[in-house]
Order: sequence, then C-alpha cells, then structure tokens
Amino acid sequence: MIGLKRKIALRRLKRTCGICKCFFKKGDVYYRKRTVLEAYGDLFSFEQTYCARCQYKMVQRASRFEVFKAKCHHPIGEEVWSTIPGEAVMQPDRYECGICGKWL
Repeated sequence: MIGLKRKIALRRLKRTCGICKCFFKKGDVYYRKRTVLEAYGDLFSFEQTYCARCQYKMVQRASRFEVFKAKCHHPIGEEVWSTIPGEAVMQPDRYECGICGKWL
C-alpha cells in the first residue's frame, strides 16, 4: 500500500491496529499511515496504524481485486446521476458496473 511506513515497536504501545484492534508489544512490526490535510486555513492530521497481518491482507485483497476486474462480467449495473451544469437538478448520466466501476 502506498503511504504506509513500516515501524518496529520499541516498547509496548497503547495504540492498536485499526482493523483487528490488537495491541503492539516490543519488537512487533506495524505500519502507520499519516494523512495531513489543509482546510479553512488550518492543518489537520490523522494517523492509522495496522498490524503486519492486516496490512498483508489488504495488499492481497487489492491484488486479487485487480485480477478480478479484468474478468468481471458486469452482473450488476447501476445508474449514476449527476447535476446539470448551472442548475440544482439531477439527471441520469451513465451506467456503470456496481462491482468493478467500469462504464457500461
């Protein structure tokens, strides 16, 4: 995953994995993603931590989904609505696959 830094816990940490809620003890490998946003003239930052097992699962799911998207038969079609420029009225814009997101 892009933006994740690999860290090693130097002591027992109070923070937990964002997915499975497990704690990190000394010597455990964990991954940290830090997001910094600027809005309304202020800086906001968020941190997400993941254990090694959950990070591995996320990478595997992403790679399997990329392989699946190439073989998707588009069984579920959804109508996407968008606004008309200059008005507050929605109109049907396009159909796309509900699974892979490809335009039909």
